[in-house]
Amino acid sequence: MTRGVTELGDITPHNIKQLKILNSVVFPVSYNDKFYKDVLEVGELAKLAYYNDIVVGAVCCRIDTTPEGARRMYIMTLGCLAPYRRLGIGMFMHH
Repeated sequence: MTRGVTELGDITPHNIKQLKILNSVVFPVSYNDKFYKDVLEVGELAKLAYYNDIVVGAVCCRIDTTPEGARRMYIMTLGCLAPYRRLGIGMFMHH
């Protein structure tokens, strides 16, 4: 596979089904409706990854607060379709 352009895009009510399909292919677990409702509410902490304008991955995070009051970002999911792995897309999403 040749090198391509990797970009991140917002997850919206219009493309949340793409995330659901991607997750069903990439992960061995099924996420419930609450997960996807929460994803829509985290804004910039959830992104779809595009490789040459094709959705190939996603990252979904949230902010947790510890009992001591510290805020930490928790990565709920970070995944990429198998044919697009080892192209640096996961690292791109991680940053």
